Amino acid sequence: MSKKNSPTDLPSSAASNSSLLAPEPQPILPASKTENGKSAATNATPFDSIAEFEKAQAEEAVGAGVWYTNKKVVGLWTIAQTRNAWANISDLGWKKFYNGSDSSIVAFNIIAGSALEKQSPVNVLIENDQIIEIYAW
Repeated sequence: MSKKNSPTDLPSSAASNSSLLAPEPQPILPASKTENGKSAATNATPFDSIAEFEKAQAEEAVGAGVWYTNKKVVGLWTIAQTRNAWANISDLGWKKFYNGSDSSIVAFNIIAGSALEKQSPVNVLIENDQIIEIYAW
């Protein structure tokens, strides 16, 4: 077998082009942000990019509900309009009841009204700034 046909030998055109031998190194972190055309010198770590990613994920989490426990109902508000009722929850402020059906509005008002009268703690699930679930103890 001739040496020219050996699988470890490169063609002469590939040997002259070194970019085919090794890929260009890629940065681990994204390039630093620039202000007014000047690059900002930072001491970024890999953990900085992870924190930025997690922050972006949290901001995009529209529709993800959050449970709030041991809160008090401090006020209720309703009006003679279709499915328009609100509750004032301690530390959270005024939150609208989910208006998916007439019966859900009635149920939310009954539970929240009972919790308001008895001053009992409630757990609420808030999604898209609306009360989706409520439990009174």
